[in-house]
Amino acid sequence: MKAYTRNLLAVLAIILLFTACASEQQLEEIIQQSEEETASLEESTPAEEPVGALPGLPDDVAGYTQWLKLNAEPIPPLGGGDPHNGTKNVYVNQTRDTIAPNGTQEFPYPEGSIVIKEATRPGKDYIGLIAIMRKKAGTDPDQNDWKFIEYVRNAADAEFSIIAQDRICWGCHAQVKDIDYVFTELD
Repeated sequence: MKAYTRNLLAVLAIILLFTACASEQQLEEIIQQSEEETASLEESTPAEEPVGALPGLPDDVAGYTQWLKLNAEPIPPLGGGDPHNGTKNVYVNQTRDTIAPNGTQEFPYPEGSIVIKEATRPGKDYIGLIAIMRKKAGTDPDQNDWKFIEYVRNAADAEFSIIAQDRICWGCHAQVKDIDYVFTELD
C-alpha cells in the first residue's frame, strides 16, 4: 500500500508540473494515463491478509477468508436444530480450476483440502463458530479421509475452543457422502 501511495503522489506531482506548460489535450492524456496506472496498481496489489489465525485456531487456517468461497451469498440459519446455527460462509483452500476444471464442481476434493465453515450467531456481530474439515490420505477411510473439528467462542475478543470433532460430525456429513461429505457445493 505504501508503494501505491508513493506512486500516486509521484503521478500527481508530475501532473502539477505539467499543468503550467501543457495544453488541455495533454492534461487529459496525462490524467487518463494516471487513472489507468492507478487502476492497474489497485488490481495488482494483493489484499492484506491477517498476520495469524483467529485466537485459538490452528495456524494453517490463517487468512482463510482469502480462499475460494463456495457460496455466492451468505447461508442463512436453518430452522429445526441447525448444528452450525448462524449465518454461514464456506471456504476451501483450493482454486476454482482445481475443484471445477470444466466449470462444474467435481468430487472428491483433492488430498490436502481444507474446508472452513464460519458462522455468525443470531444476534451477534462476530464469528462465533468455525468448523474445519481437513482431507489427509489414510486419516479415516470410512469418512473419505476427512478429519472434522469444530470451534466456538462467546465474545469477539475471546479465544476459540474445541466443542466437537470427528464422530459427532460424521452422522450429519454422511448425508452428503455423494458430494464428498461437504454440504455446500461451489456456486
